[in-house]
Amino acid sequence: MTTSAGPSAGTVTMNYGAVSGAGEKLVQYGGEINNALQSLDTALGPVRETWYNSGSQSGVEAQAAESNLRASLVAIAEIIGRIGSLLGNSAVEAADLDNALSNGFRNHGQGMSTTSYA
Repeated sequence: MTTSAGPSAGTVTMNYGAVSGAGEKLVQYGGEINNALQSLDTALGPVRETWYNSGSQSGVEAQAAESNLRASLVAIAEIIGRIGSLLGNSAVEAADLDNALSNGFRNHGQGMSTTSYA
């Protein structure tokens, strides 16, 4: 129920399109993180061949830092993608539930007989 002052207490208002769109964007951003990781891999190719393989302590530490960064970014991309998928699914499920409830209320009212008094 919405009043002129806005939704009443206890009312849930959901913009299904906005929620679904946000979910799609999150999935897209998760993919962009994966693309950035591939670019990082390409950019670090020469570094791996020289610095990482030099045997120096700083090269070993840099390689470990890259591995940690890569693992963290993969985990973040997976989480973002999962949240995006869940948002998209919840928008569809909520819209379906809303439609089912609306149809139920409409159908319930059709079966009732009306009595008129003169």
